[in-house]
Amino acid sequence: MSGKRLSPAERRARILDAAAAVFAESGYDAAGMRAVAARAGITTPVLYDHFRTKADLYAQLLESEVDALIEAWAGRPVPAESRALLTTTADRVLRWAETHECGWRMIFAETPADPVVAEVHAAGRARAMAAARALFAWLPALDTTSDLPRERVDEAFAVAATSTLNALAGWWWANRDVPRDQVVALLTDLLWHGLRQLTEGRRP
Repeated sequence: MSGKRLSPAERRARILDAAAAVFAESGYDAAGMRAVAARAGITTPVLYDHFRTKADLYAQLLESEVDALIEAWAGRPVPAESRALLTTTADRVLRWAETHECGWRMIFAETPADPVVAEVHAAGRARAMAAARALFAWLPALDTTSDLPRERVDEAFAVAATSTLNALAGWWWANRDVPRDQVVALLTDLLWHGLRQLTEGRRP
């Protein structure tokens, strides 16, 4: 008996899943459409029926992954207390990364050499960073020594926090015996020490 025929939407979803794995494993520049088709269990011509070019496939996949990431960390109610905001956000992001490692690597671990695709990648990362910056805007007044306006401070802290989270996520992938809640605790400890002094007016 032949298997169930996939609908166009189901086949497209399968292609995107396969592409996420191939792009994460090989990087955009080394990944090939034949490899994506083989991973998806389809022929290369069928793949091109859905996506005209590798760049088109990458762009649509990246947009989907960024949407999922933002929904995971920014699409839910925000805790009112600052430490709870940090801990809850860290848990949401790492929970997403735990089940979307390919997506995380696409967004944060690689910048494609192709200038057109690199522009798409930069736009996707900018969307993710905007969501992170919006979370910092929920914090109360920050007692910094900088004369920068608050929106620039939020932007800088969002970049720093995301870089820290990304580095710790990379360590976690190499140490998968460590439970997620322990990684969340480490990240909270690392980031909260400085933020607590800034939000409570206790900077040195």
